[in-house]
Amino acid sequence: MKKTLIALAVAGVVAAPAAFAATSNVDIYGVMSYSVDRANTDDSTTLDDTDLVTGRDNVSRIGFKGSEDLGGGLSAIWQIESQLNTGAGALANRNTFVGLKSASMGTLILGQHDTPYKLATGKLDPFADTAGDYNAIIGRSSTVAANLLFDLRANQTVAYISPTFSGFHAAIAYVEVKAAEAAGVDNTNALSMMGMYENGPLFASLAYEKHSNNAGASTVDTIAAWKAGLGYSFGNAKIGAVYENISGGDTNAATVGGEPNDRSAWYLSGQYNMGAIALKAAYGRAGDSNDSAVAGVENDDGAKFYALGADYSLSKRTTVYGVYTKLKQNDTTATAIGGGYDLTPYASAAFGNDPSVFSVGVKHTF
Repeated sequence: MKKTLIALAVAGVVAAPAAFAATSNVDIYGVMSYSVDRANTDDSTTLDDTDLVTGRDNVSRIGFKGSEDLGGGLSAIWQIESQLNTGAGALANRNTFVGLKSASMGTLILGQHDTPYKLATGKLDPFADTAGDYNAIIGRSSTVAANLLFDLRANQTVAYISPTFSGFHAAIAYVEVKAAEAAGVDNTNALSMMGMYENGPLFASLAYEKHSNNAGASTVDTIAAWKAGLGYSFGNAKIGAVYENISGGDTNAATVGGEPNDRSAWYLSGQYNMGAIALKAAYGRAGDSNDSAVAGVENDDGAKFYALGADYSLSKRTTVYGVYTKLKQNDTTATAIGGGYDLTPYASAAFGNDPSVFSVGVKHTF
């Protein structure tokens, strides 16, 4: 009898956390991704860093999310997500929010979140969160100033996401990107929106985002971008395409009578699956901008982007991968490679350099 009572007591203790978790509806999830990279920045001005081998964290993260049934088809939702190994030790530095969700009315989100513009084409990048991330050319204007980058995760967001109707849904958000207090400037406000269709093998999206004030920079009052994405799956293959245009106020602080910024870019991607192996390729091109210091004269600041890679799935949650990527820059281009939104890029400080990266890593999801 004593053994039976002890067994029941132990079973109760073990079962209690599971019962609590089920009642609270809290999920723990995450990604651990790490690679060894050989990078050539093609920068003769920094000989020590021209060719280097380094370990690199590729947006490892952990998150907690949950919901509460409020009745009548309405739920309260929340999420706390943090990037790991950032060096800053910050908590909740990724999508972190509270909101309300209704199957018939849609979802309202308050907090820090990716903009609809950023989300619109992310799934068309097979190299996301690696050295081959498409943010080398997509989401960038002709300048590297942070407030002129699109594909944002804004720290003050009010967003609405519609229900899905026959594969289509839309999202709109008003965001405020907090400026450095020491700079004594206003915050950047942005309106971001997108529509997305996903049904069977077809994926299509259209997005628009407009930034106002841009952290008080007098030469950059308003800048806007739009992009379109298209994807299609057939058999073991899938292909994707993105076109983007960024235009707006004069972003060159040295300009006297210069031209407004206007820059277009496009990106193509493909993936073919063979059992546990996935072969991937991407090519993109950013055109020259009008953001010059002389009216009527275009910059030579375009770039071409290449990426080749392969994944090998050891299980449903663990993958080893290899990526080679190269950025060929025009004479007045000095952007960076390997710079996805949450990644520290391998910068090429000198104009016209052609940085490249070869990366081998392991990714585990939970």
